Amino acid sequence: MKEMSFPLVNYIEIFASWREDMRASFFWILLVCLQLIFGCTAQRVEKLTPKNDLSSSLPQPESKIQVKTWDGSPDLEPGLNGNDILLYEDFEEDNYQNQWPVFWGEPIGAGTVSRPSQYVFAGKRSAYLEVPKGSHGSWGYGEYVPRIPIDDVAYVRMYLRLEDDFSMGTANQLKLLSIKGGAKTEDAYSGAGNKPNGRDKFSVTLCLDTWMKLHFYLYHPDQWGGYGDWVYCKPSFFRKAGLSRGKWYCIEVMLKNNTPGKKDGQIKAWLDGAQIGKIEKLRFRDASVVKIRRFTVENYFGGDNVSDTSPKDQRIYIDNYVVSHKPIGCLGASH
Repeated sequence: MKEMSFPLVNYIEIFASWREDMRASFFWILLVCLQLIFGCTAQRVEKLTPKNDLSSSLPQPESKIQVKTWDGSPDLEPGLNGNDILLYEDFEEDNYQNQWPVFWGEPIGAGTVSRPSQYVFAGKRSAYLEVPKGSHGSWGYGEYVPRIPIDDVAYVRMYLRLEDDFSMGTANQLKLLSIKGGAKTEDAYSGAGNKPNGRDKFSVTLCLDTWMKLHFYLYHPDQWGGYGDWVYCKPSFFRKAGLSRGKWYCIEVMLKNNTPGKKDGQIKAWLDGAQIGKIEKLRFRDASVVKIRRFTVENYFGGDNVSDTSPKDQRIYIDNYVVSHKPIGCLGASH
């Protein structure tokens, strides 16, 4: 059999072709590996790094759930800004009293009512405070204590209704709602008949007199005597603001704390959105540690005598109670 042979040049050409094929294969294998490595890294970086786009600054859909930043009910009243609100309570939930902080006292309300419907301002429930015959204080006297004391200004608003046959009897005054301050929270609890010294406490309370006319009752270092000053809410020089039985009212009070040592403090009151009272150039404090620390709803018949107590068992009704850093206004309106 004839021996077969190949020229040397053919071996060289085959080797050269094989080497080029290997180089090409190695190049493509290396490229694929690099793509896999860096592609996975890029995907991981993309997942860990927020996209730098404008989506957060664009208007969000109305269906987006608002993050609750206030104490109390989660169902914020339309028109209110959650960033300004400290407490909003509509008394709709069974456990509403667990939703907001207190210090020594209890949240507002001896209970809630749903009927008769005229004793509910909005929603399905309101809270009530009830004072027994011959008593000064009421069941349901309550407080709200902000988690952080307020240094500058605070607003409190509530809807209030006196029972249809509510009576002041011969009582001197009925304390409705208050804003109170102190160097410490416990300083804002007592001291009737004790004049503040600028470094301990102060308070402003909106009250009714015997004829159900509204007035401020305020404790401050510049008051005339041991007991607080009494200043009527007068929309005009000849007219005092007052309340009637069996009617819902939107009541709001503002207290602006003074610069320590200066007389630049201020209080205001509104009734159904109209300003009814204003006092300026007030000095509540001489030390910056004296801050706004408590908000109360009292239904308290003030005075020391039996004649200053409630003439019978009777109630007041409260709804849509709000504490805020900024003006609140009435439902569907603002200052």
